[in-house]
Amino acid sequence: MRLLVVDFDYFFPVPQDPEDPMAPLYAWAHFETPYYLGEVWEERALAFLLRGLPLPQARGWEGFWERFAFAPEARLYYADSNALAFHPEVRQGVREVVLFDAHHDAGYRPLGEEPACDDWMVYYARQGARLRVFYPSWRDPSLEPAPVVPVERVKDPGGPVEGIFQRVFLCRSGAWVPPWADEAFFAFLEAASLPKVALEAVARRPFDLEGLLRRSEEEALGLRIMERLRGLF
Repeated sequence: MRLLVVDFDYFFPVPQDPEDPMAPLYAWAHFETPYYLGEVWEERALAFLLRGLPLPQARGWEGFWERFAFAPEARLYYADSNALAFHPEVRQGVREVVLFDAHHDAGYRPLGEEPACDDWMVYYARQGARLRVFYPSWRDPSLEPAPVVPVERVKDPGGPVEGIFQRVFLCRSGAWVPPWADEAFFAFLEAASLPKVALEAVARRPFDLEGLLRRSEEEALGLRIMERLRGLF
């Protein structure tokens, strides 16, 4: 049984060089809590809009599924958190995991009692599965700590992926990927021509871009007025 796992943050490039002038705009904390899945993204969006910058988008997901061959009985399971890649319906009988992700998810801290979004691969290693990670072309793997279990890690060379997959798991990773990319995520999900099973509720998150644009204009106006006042004193 071969399992293909795809984390949608694979398609959301972020700066890798800490000296990149854009890097501070992506200095985001990541926790899978309601605040970090939703509300925090308004503040992060404003950081771009106040500077007159477009919001970063998911890229390169079109045509991705065409790289793979699937068994006739294959199903696609999906969720927001990658922790559910080790869900009982997904993990049963899996002997190899092939992960497309910006992170290896094979342990960065002491393990908890249950699989988490950053260590679920460790649990597959414990059941004897072979682990492979393909990083996106924009990702610098050297920035990641070493995994705590053996994992084959390479940059994705593109093109067809060898072998047949009997099961697929897709996660949105809403703490890493913003709500303004939700339309792309659901289009990507729909593009997979496989029966689909939701392991948790995954809905489009509310995001008022027009309201944020108005707010950014008001904030910018306030800043200009303050600068002019400072010049008078």
